[in-house]
Amino acid sequence: MLFGRRKPGYTTTVDAASDPEQVILDLQKAEMAAKKKPKAEVFDIDAASETARRLKETGSMFDGSAAKLGEDVIAAVQKETDALAAKQAEAQPALEETAAPHAAEKPQLLDFLAAAPEAEGDPYADQPTVTAPELPKLTPAQELAGYIRSRSAAALVTSHALLVSEVENADELLAQMPEDPQCADIVSRAGAKDAYYYSSANMSDNYAMIAQLIEDKDLCAMVAEMVRFNARVYPSATPLRYFRRSPYDLTQEAIEQTWQSMQGKPEYADIEELTNNQNERFLFSTQHLTRRYAKAISDVDEWTD
Repeated sequence: MLFGRRKPGYTTTVDAASDPEQVILDLQKAEMAAKKKPKAEVFDIDAASETARRLKETGSMFDGSAAKLGEDVIAAVQKETDALAAKQAEAQPALEETAAPHAAEKPQLLDFLAAAPEAEGDPYADQPTVTAPELPKLTPAQELAGYIRSRSAAALVTSHALLVSEVENADELLAQMPEDPQCADIVSRAGAKDAYYYSSANMSDNYAMIAQLIEDKDLCAMVAEMVRFNARVYPSATPLRYFRRSPYDLTQEAIEQTWQSMQGKPEYADIEELTNNQNERFLFSTQHLTRRYAKAISDVDEWTD
């Protein structure tokens, strides 16, 4: 019979009258019960097999009943599991002693900070106040030079009349400036109506000339000087609209009146007018440009490469 034959690995036979399915169920229940035990008592199938092997070698016999077979297997497994748990319990203190030094080696943050040496001095302590060295006291002439510099920075020249009206003993202070290295940048320029002062560090000589002409309020002389300057330096003719821009800021009507006043006066005989190919009006000085050349450089090219 199938269930009456000897099963390999066992020295007994299964009772034919027993229900084989029940025997298998009992064995499965025993395994499930072993798995539900604490971690130290988990069912070890290898250990169970080893127990069965030793029982075979020692000639232990089961009595043949299915119930007895299950109980003997469970008892053997339980015995083996208890032995394994006992070995683990004995080895646990040794493991803890081995891990303890490693745990002690890891410093805690607060302990590390407490053991750190204190820095010398408080880096956040108030620093001593450093007093800036006192600047040398300015002389009255140097203070006057500073006033002229501030006006030059604002694109203004300073007339002699303004200084005399604003500063006591202004002439005496102005006379001291050429001898003072701190006032070496103060320059004077003679105009038609007054002398004018400016700082060469804050204003160019060309712009000082323009500012002086504007301060003189002689529009004919101003226009003539600028037309001659442009013809000599660049060279170029000067469009009438040029005087509508800063710093002149003349109206078109004032420009026309000034040009009419200049005509017929011998001091402005070199100033002439021309119209370019775009019908724009220009003034030029015959002291520096011929009419043909002035016309050529004033015309607008009507072609490109």
